[in-house]
Amino acid sequence: MDTVVNAPLEAMLHSVERFYRQFQSCPDSLFTWAYIGIDEIDKKSKQEALTKDNKNAIQLIYKDREYDPVLKTGDVAIDIYVLGVRWWKDQHLGTIYSLTHADDAAFPLAAQLTATYSGSILEGGDIIFLLEPIDDTHTRVHYVFSLGFGRTLSLFISDKIWQNAIEWRFVIILQNLVEYAETGTVVRKSAK
Repeated sequence: MDTVVNAPLEAMLHSVERFYRQFQSCPDSLFTWAYIGIDEIDKKSKQEALTKDNKNAIQLIYKDREYDPVLKTGDVAIDIYVLGVRWWKDQHLGTIYSLTHADDAAFPLAAQLTATYSGSILEGGDIIFLLEPIDDTHTRVHYVFSLGFGRTLSLFISDKIWQNAIEWRFVIILQNLVEYAETGTVVRKSAK
């Protein structure tokens, strides 16, 4: 996804790095800003019958956490629920954050969080923000997320389930990170 943010590069980078750091060290705190909007849909989905078309078909419940701020590495234990039933317990999501310049140029900056898993559920994943200043008050953002599912989970994840249960969350996260960069906060939207 691509967007233009009405904020300087430093503000957008701060938003991204805050998201990555909290994702690695205290993911529950993301519900106070980066995950706003996801929790409302999650509450609504819990009231409906769980089906493979439901937005809550797949849920991650965060548990134990370890974070090294010097190395910018994290490890989060999670339980994975599919259609309301815990399929996997204490799966470990390891992460490492890096900030690099593409092709030895000053820009774009590549802020990347790479994840690996201890089990065979997922092969790994990346969340990448390519940031490039347009001027002093605008930043071009290219946002990429990718997940490699393991053999067991890939049998369950169709394109429709991906869109219904996973992809929409990444869209909301991007919107919230942009809002935070532009305003310094994320405001809960009123229900329609």
